[in-house]
Amino acid sequence: MKILLVDDVQMERMQLAIRLKQLGHIVEMADSGHEALRLYPEFKPDLVLLDITMPEMDGFEVSSQIRELYPEWIPIIFLSSHDAPEIIASAIDAGGDDYLIKPVDKLVLRAKLQAMQRIAFMRNQLNKKTADLARLNQELEKLAHEDGLTKVRNRRDVDKKLQEMVSVHGRHKVALTVILLDVDFFKLYNDNYGHIQGDQCLIKIASALNNLFVRNGEVVGRYGGEEFVVLVGHSDIYQAELHAERIKTAISSLFISHEHSQVSECVTVSQGVVSIQPTGNESIDELYHMADKALYQAKRQGRNRYVMYDPSMECDSLNE
Repeated sequence: MKILLVDDVQMERMQLAIRLKQLGHIVEMADSGHEALRLYPEFKPDLVLLDITMPEMDGFEVSSQIRELYPEWIPIIFLSSHDAPEIIASAIDAGGDDYLIKPVDKLVLRAKLQAMQRIAFMRNQLNKKTADLARLNQELEKLAHEDGLTKVRNRRDVDKKLQEMVSVHGRHKVALTVILLDVDFFKLYNDNYGHIQGDQCLIKIASALNNLFVRNGEVVGRYGGEEFVVLVGHSDIYQAELHAERIKTAISSLFISHEHSQVSECVTVSQGVVSIQPTGNESIDELYHMADKALYQAKRQGRNRYVMYDPSMECDSLNE
């Protein structure tokens, strides 16, 4: 174990340190309470052996401060030449876990250390399991919000984020942008290049989008299948067009070969773009509906382009 030995009497401190080292322990010594408190966070002991009677700051005060400053429980054994019951009781009240009478008997010391070593082992095992559990929880939390294939946000997480953005932007009366994009002729890509290559295509597109939208208030997610969604906060209609143009350029620049596309030799995307200053009461389904209408027009007009949503599109669909 790593043992912090605190005693203001040099001879007693040195003698006990020699015994502890002979038993195979690592020992750090302090000659005062102040020194002990300074060493404690650096040394991170498994056990503290603490003399009660010291000038300036006695062992009871040192123990109390350790318990107050460091919530992780570490055993503290008090050392004292006094064996009065009330002193032992005071030691336990001050945060101590055991009590040794000086001069310390060799057999008693060995037995106490064996018991404390078992406790230290169990504590280390518990800490390890706690850390493993925390890491697993982090991974589960990530999986709950992440699309398994592309590693961008999943649909549920994007929906939640969009609802939050509608509320915040409505309250502050600022515009936001929703872009729904679809990979052009992706079925033909899958049919001719295979599903594994199709998955790689989606991963590359997701990565490109993630690299484009990295600032706070920018969200990239997989809407479903070969469709992705991009949310951009504080973005009016002019900025929305710039974002859509950036996406078009970035996807074309990937140069993913698509010999069976009817619009390009490489993979392209069609985009439906909505820029709106929400009231805060809009549903996410309304915004997706508008983006989908614009996306439909982009495909209808020849694909490999973006179309801004216009309310007249609703009339067009009724006429059709």
